[in-house]
Amino acid sequence: MFLRALLLAWAATLVAHAEILPLRVGVGNTPPYSYLEQGKPAGMEVELLREMARLDPSLQFVGLDNFLTARRVVEEMNAGRLDLALGGKTPERGGRFHVLEPAIHRVRLRLLSRADEPLRVDSLATLATHGERAAVLVIPGTTAHTLLLKQTGLVLDAAPVDVEQMLQKLVAGRGRFAFGLESSLLISADRVGLSSRLRWQPLDAGELDIHLLVSQHLPADTVQRLNAAWKKLAASPKLKEVVHRYTGEAIVETQ
Repeated sequence: MFLRALLLAWAATLVAHAEILPLRVGVGNTPPYSYLEQGKPAGMEVELLREMARLDPSLQFVGLDNFLTARRVVEEMNAGRLDLALGGKTPERGGRFHVLEPAIHRVRLRLLSRADEPLRVDSLATLATHGERAAVLVIPGTTAHTLLLKQTGLVLDAAPVDVEQMLQKLVAGRGRFAFGLESSLLISADRVGLSSRLRWQPLDAGELDIHLLVSQHLPADTVQRLNAAWKKLAASPKLKEVVHRYTGEAIVETQ
């Protein structure tokens, strides 16, 4: 009897382990969502994925310390070489990826300048009239980049590999403005010690819902497991707690 029970327990353990599927996550140096803290993965996205794995131990997220550019993440997701990534919900992405609902949070798209910038920008159309004298730094492959490409007349510098590099270029005068997610611009500026040297422009470019995006190459049952774990987490106080911990305000508004 004892031997039979032992064999059953061993078999159950094998089944449980067989059900674990490593899920490849696409991340970049994008505070407050993902970054390295003392050489280890940290950030809002990282913490939320770990909480999902706690709720459903069959979910194993890998690649959290393998940073890629935003453009590379999108390419790898489309090709099925990545399974999961964080990103803004747009009609284009909604057709290419499974979007886990509800959103993690909603964030504004903002324009930054150096603190001594004399120009006051309240629309993309206004920005476009200044042409090469108002070059805008933006991260390629992001929703922010896609939005700017729709506005004719803008001069874009889409060379920066991450937000921290973009802000350093802005302060160094290698671009007049920087455009992106308010949350990422804000926290990145604080991390590199540039908050006091930057200023928000009054431009209102709208808001974006940030979601976990899942590759359409994944099996339906895996997508269902991800969806169930996410809904359980979103219904708990933990989501708001984590989001609140990674948001703040430290850059002056343009009057």
